[in-house]
Amino acid sequence: MKLTHVIATAVLIIASSISQAEIKLFEVKNINSNSSNIYPGLDLNNLSQIKVKLDQTLDSNGLTVINIKKVEFEFPNANNLIGHKFTNLISTPYAVRTIVTSPWVFKKVLIELSSNGFFDGVNFNYRVIVMDNNSNINNIEQTQGVELFTGTAELVNVTPRKVVDVERTRYLDKPLTLRLLHNTNPEGVEIEATWFGHGKKVLTIPSPFDARSYPVALILDNQRVKVRFDDAYNGPESSEQDLHTLLEQGFGPLPPL
Repeated sequence: MKLTHVIATAVLIIASSISQAEIKLFEVKNINSNSSNIYPGLDLNNLSQIKVKLDQTLDSNGLTVINIKKVEFEFPNANNLIGHKFTNLISTPYAVRTIVTSPWVFKKVLIELSSNGFFDGVNFNYRVIVMDNNSNINNIEQTQGVELFTGTAELVNVTPRKVVDVERTRYLDKPLTLRLLHNTNPEGVEIEATWFGHGKKVLTIPSPFDARSYPVALILDNQRVKVRFDDAYNGPESSEQDLHTLLEQGFGPLPPL
């Protein structure tokens, strides 16, 4: 066997053992922002939107690892502030920071985000400070300065929905299509139901596993529904759910069978 073939095979084996990063996109609602207005003419009031891009992987222990890739603050009366490559703080486990050079009239500003988890429906805190130009401290943990604006907001997952499995059936004499979504939330796995004459709703199946792990297969058997994770043939499964009860979750009360 040629050495190049051995190396290529080894690379494929290693690559297959590494969890693939899932990119997630968020916007926010319920913004509560306060600006210090420390610089005349710089209007940071009425913060209109915050956009967050992150990647999510599972480590070797099956724990979710999140890396903030980009955050963008949008203002109606000022240029947007964009930060990249956030660093986790050792002293504050639930906080991340990055330094942005030369936005607006400031040489450096620091962006700090803190939350128990960056998932749909979770509130987080943000803080932006103007770094002290006279400081020689390079440690991002110790950096201080004058607060420019601070606040809180609630994350809303706007990641495009990806379908990983489809089951088609009939229920109450109407065609029903169930699409298993790659998207998950802290409550469980999401299934998009399109039911002729009733419309389209997103249903949730509770999962005993980490709700941010990856569903791969939807199993519909005798009006019972369950989801398989990680491996379409041998992976762990959620508990079975009654289809009638599950549909009532999204479409409201249904006629008894």
